[in-house]
Amino acid sequence: MENWADSARINLEIVAGKYKIKLKVIHAENGEDVVQQLNAINFDGVIMDYNMEPYRGDKYIDDIRFEEHLGHIPIIFYSQDNTTDLDSLVEKHANVVTVYRPNLEDKIKELFF
Repeated sequence: MENWADSARINLEIVAGKYKIKLKVIHAENGEDVVQQLNAINFDGVIMDYNMEPYRGDKYIDDIRFEEHLGHIPIIFYSQDNTTDLDSLVEKHANVVTVYRPNLEDKIKELFF
């Protein structure tokens, strides 16, 4: 069985094809990998999990926003745990939207399609 990330990627590729949007999904092994990739490649958006390794996702959002040239990139910050107050963790950052896992794919479609 595919994990939910693979399923989400496939669904997004289908939607992108429908709207003739070029989409490339790049997986990061951990939060530090995300920051390195953002510094190496131009991205249109980031989907950040709260449960990252070795730190939480909000720490990596802080790192991304610390880099001036990455401030414009929209970030969707999500968690499977709906008891986590995501908004309070990223309220100081512009262009960050929070969502809980059951609504993640819909939020991605809303923001990027």
